[in-house]
Amino acid sequence: MKIKKIEASSLQEAVEEVKKIYGKDAMILSSKVIKKNIIPFLPFLRRSVLEITVGIPDEEDFAKELQKQEGIYDEINKLKETVREVMDMVKTKESASVTIEENEFSLRAMNLINKLINKGVEKEVAKKIVEDACGYDYEIGRLDLKNDSFESLKEGLNQNINILKDLLEEDDNFKIIAFVGPTGVGKTTTLAKIAHILRRRGKKIGVITLDSFRVGAVEQLKAFLNIMELPLRVSDTPQKFREHIGELSSLDVILVDTAGRSQYDIIRLQELHAFLHRVPAMDIYLTLNANLQEKAMYETIEKFSMFSPKGFIFTKLDETVYPGSIINVSFRTKLPILCLTTGQRVPDDIMMATYEGLAQLIIGENHEG
Repeated sequence: MKIKKIEASSLQEAVEEVKKIYGKDAMILSSKVIKKNIIPFLPFLRRSVLEITVGIPDEEDFAKELQKQEGIYDEINKLKETVREVMDMVKTKESASVTIEENEFSLRAMNLINKLINKGVEKEVAKKIVEDACGYDYEIGRLDLKNDSFESLKEGLNQNINILKDLLEEDDNFKIIAFVGPTGVGKTTTLAKIAHILRRRGKKIGVITLDSFRVGAVEQLKAFLNIMELPLRVSDTPQKFREHIGELSSLDVILVDTAGRSQYDIIRLQELHAFLHRVPAMDIYLTLNANLQEKAMYETIEKFSMFSPKGFIFTKLDETVYPGSIINVSFRTKLPILCLTTGQRVPDDIMMATYEGLAQLIIGENHEG
């Protein structure tokens, strides 16, 4: 770059002079005010002028500058391309599962999967249930439902969820059925509903309650049982409980009501375990609130596992809009479902578990294919 100096009376004049003499690529590097003699041999006659330092690029400088600019543009373009690639990767990851599902399932099957998910069924569980209700359609190259949505869901549930029908089957063997679970889950009213179902089927029923602590618990149960004319015993010790079983052993079924126990109260759980431990012919069912958070359900199942429950009773289905959690829990634990309750009315608001009933919870009233 060449350096030149010019003088001007103002900066505006200097700019115009630089452009006129050296062209638009010249640059003003600096400026300063200097005193200059008006007449060279008379130093006392001076005036102020503006001295401008001008930089004039040569051809080599232009080439270097152009190369530098082109390098910057290349870097910018590379950066843009890198950002595009990263965004494409993010989009691919976000839509990977959807793409796989869309490639794997038909539109009808995907619609059913979404219905399950919208009801609270976990994505992988929903896919497994629907997959087991599908066959491969060679025309579309995807898995498609074998029947309409409702029948297909029943089939998928049948292959993945266990249900119990023992209480509805004709069985002459003596049974003891105990209900355990957290406080307030609805064990007593559920017991009364099941007692009514069994009595209606001609079974001879007796009831033993271990809940002598909760205020009004015995009176509540008595009110239910008096209407059905069923015998009631109150056992406050494990020894008394076994004596009462002996007294009612001539009946077909003994139903056992227990006091609610917090899943975090290990001492109380162990006290209850002392009552139920090693009682012959006893089936124990864990009663869970369907409106409970799924994580809390698993915590409850873990704490009550000391009772080796035969299956689940899910209550308060009327209080949740996400019944899919009971599907998840049953699928994960492999424990069967005995029955579902949908309110407090005795003997109403109970449904023994069926695949049709479970499908109805997901599909709703209108289950057209």
